[in-house]
Amino acid sequence: MRQIARLTDEELDLDELWRTYSGRGSLPHRPDLLLKLLVYEHSQGRPQPVQWFKDVTENKAVQWLIYGMKPSQTTLYEFRDRVQPLLQGLNRQVITTALDEKHTSASCGALDGTLVAANASRHRLLKLETVEKRLEQLGEEIAKAEKSKAAPQSRQRRSWKEQHAAACAARHLRRSSGVDPEPPSFMGKTLRGKKRQRTQYRRAQAVLRDRHKANAQRRKDKRKGSERIRVAIGDPCAPFGLDKLGTYRPLYNVQTMSDVETDLVLASATIPTTTDSGQLVPMVDLTNEVVERRLKAVLVDSGYPSGKELAQCEERKVIVYAPWNENSFTEAKRGKGRVQEQIPKDRFTFDPAIPGYRCPQGNVLSFRNRTAKQKANGEYVPLEIYQADPSECACCPLRLNCVRGGSGARTVRRQEQEELIDALKERMKTPEAKKKYHDRGCTVERRFADVKTHRGLQRFSGRTPERADAQVGLTILAHNLQTLDKLRQRSQDRLANTEKTAP
Repeated sequence: MRQIARLTDEELDLDELWRTYSGRGSLPHRPDLLLKLLVYEHSQGRPQPVQWFKDVTENKAVQWLIYGMKPSQTTLYEFRDRVQPLLQGLNRQVITTALDEKHTSASCGALDGTLVAANASRHRLLKLETVEKRLEQLGEEIAKAEKSKAAPQSRQRRSWKEQHAAACAARHLRRSSGVDPEPPSFMGKTLRGKKRQRTQYRRAQAVLRDRHKANAQRRKDKRKGSERIRVAIGDPCAPFGLDKLGTYRPLYNVQTMSDVETDLVLASATIPTTTDSGQLVPMVDLTNEVVERRLKAVLVDSGYPSGKELAQCEERKVIVYAPWNENSFTEAKRGKGRVQEQIPKDRFTFDPAIPGYRCPQGNVLSFRNRTAKQKANGEYVPLEIYQADPSECACCPLRLNCVRGGSGARTVRRQEQEELIDALKERMKTPEAKKKYHDRGCTVERRFADVKTHRGLQRFSGRTPERADAQVGLTILAHNLQTLDKLRQRSQDRLANTEKTAP
């Protein structure tokens, strides 16, 4: 706790946070002390404001940390929303300090993502028609409530209890006579609650319309029925997918770029998607923005790179280290005989003079047609299809290990950036690349294990992408501050040992 308090005072410039307060009205609770509270609580794996409020009222150490302040639970919720847009800048300050003190060069990053459960039920799913019907009902009830509120009140002064009893009696009389039927069970009891529900349902409506539009653009064999496109009303932005335990539920994808030289997290993002596809270039750009210098290399798994992204990384002069279309389980499955081996595409040589491929037996695979493959993020990748002569494949001694499907001939697909893909495969065969890629599992995977086991990131405490991102940002800020302190201590110990051994 003392470490968090000291590092927050020494390392973070909070001028921008202070400027978010307008300067009008009553004095706010000190934002620097509230930030210390949030950073400390996230470092201890307590990400929920209800837990913070309990510590504020019962924990003597926390009371010491915030100088005995007594913020309400609503204040803590609102402060979390206030600080969320500033967390990337606060983390940038810590990374900049580490760079200035030469603890790291931040030239090589390890990128990976993990799925975290959203704060929404996986059992209460709504389709577009239901959402629009409920929006209409909410609009009618809100209009009635506002009209009743605007009606002139009796001049007779009555206590709150008397007014409430009279309102309940009048409502009961209207409902018993059929004039004012009982509202639906999903609807809030107060006007404020109904308005908040309407905002939530409007967001769900926008998300569902976007998903219907995206679904209509997919191929027929990939298109879902309209009944299957649903959202969890608790957090409609969170897409559905399978978590690590195989449970189908709303999830967010937490992407982190970890420094290979140290334990620092250079950049992070919370994304409403269940796949890593399409995240390589955005995370490289975000990291370059945070560290204010260019990454030289990035280590990722096979779910990230595509030909197009390899070309974009080459434009940014970033070297990508990743297995191509393989993961850590591929080799094990082959060894157990679970994957029927087919002659790989690597053994086919592209000859631009044909243009086409030559197979291991010397036969030609000529151009057949062009097609496109749809990725998980909806993007289409153009492909060229090259096919051998079926008569040559029929008498080939390698036919059983080469030809698949009913065409009777081997086909090979080629992307526009095939040269970059071949260069990546050759790069991953070198001892230097193997050593670099080995370091990836020791950084980013260990970080995910820590935040999920010890920092309360099994499930998000807040709803909406912004509040999920606030939890991730505060957890990483606490981690980076403590890591910076460790790096300084190591440097001091190293310097002390050098002085002792010096003649």
